[in-house]
Amino acid sequence: MPGSRWTLMLVPHDNERVRSFQVAWKDVRAVVSAILLVVFLLGTFTVAFFVKQSQHVRAGSLRRENELLAAEVNQMRQEMDQLNRSIETLGQKDEQYRVMSGLNALTSDPRTGTTRSVAEQALMHLNPEVGGRISDASTTLDALTRRASQLRTSMDQALTALQRNRDRLASTPTIAPARGPLSSLFSPGRYHPVLHITRPHKGIDIAARVGEPIMAPAHGVVRFAGNRGNGYGNMVEIDHGYGYVTRFAHASRLLVHTGQEVKRGDLIALVGATGLVSGPHLHYEVEIDGKQVDPLNFIVADAIPD
Repeated sequence: MPGSRWTLMLVPHDNERVRSFQVAWKDVRAVVSAILLVVFLLGTFTVAFFVKQSQHVRAGSLRRENELLAAEVNQMRQEMDQLNRSIETLGQKDEQYRVMSGLNALTSDPRTGTTRSVAEQALMHLNPEVGGRISDASTTLDALTRRASQLRTSMDQALTALQRNRDRLASTPTIAPARGPLSSLFSPGRYHPVLHITRPHKGIDIAARVGEPIMAPAHGVVRFAGNRGNGYGNMVEIDHGYGYVTRFAHASRLLVHTGQEVKRGDLIALVGATGLVSGPHLHYEVEIDGKQVDPLNFIVADAIPD
């Protein structure tokens, strides 16, 4: 078989003579191999061409996706910048609230301690530019989230303190309870006009006609309304909380009862001359934690009635 030869005959349809060719087996095999090699190479080049085209299409798609992702990240950055400005504004208000409520300023910085996730690290390796943008956006978003949480806690503290301070202010006796001039001041030793002896004067006296209104100087609850027979005549005691107690003596008429809640400015009694007095007036006392103090130290100047 390796040394055999093949004869090829060409028979024409007209009257021309028949032509024959002798071909060796090795030549046939070489021709067939060449044809198969050409077919294989053509197939390989065709597949490579389409693979390369597919890669070009895929690369173009990835570039487009990267461009869209970068644009989305930029949009997120702009929105986070706006959110950051809003949070900074809230932070300034929070500082004001903390000052108003007597709290110390915040000192911690929530923008530290942020680490990249595994996904961010992988993206940074695949596409440093887009990965860097996403990592920066993630870091900023994490800081904003912690800052917002910190501000929420801080504002809750400030509002609680402000509410407590507001309640305390509402319970602090800051207005004069009656209109009229001062006829006697708070003193550790004063000559009593009726007893003709010197003894402490635990409050102030406001001269007024019988029937003039007596007002509660702050929010509180009436602890006593009546006559104890101790020279104060008809009197009212109000417990304001926070250690504050006020006392109003020598009234002609009481307009509240024990256990009644009153607010600053409410009418509680009328000026009179009951008890141990030389004339009509209001005796007004302020007590803090069981100790009498000068009521004038608590009356706001602009709130003293004429």
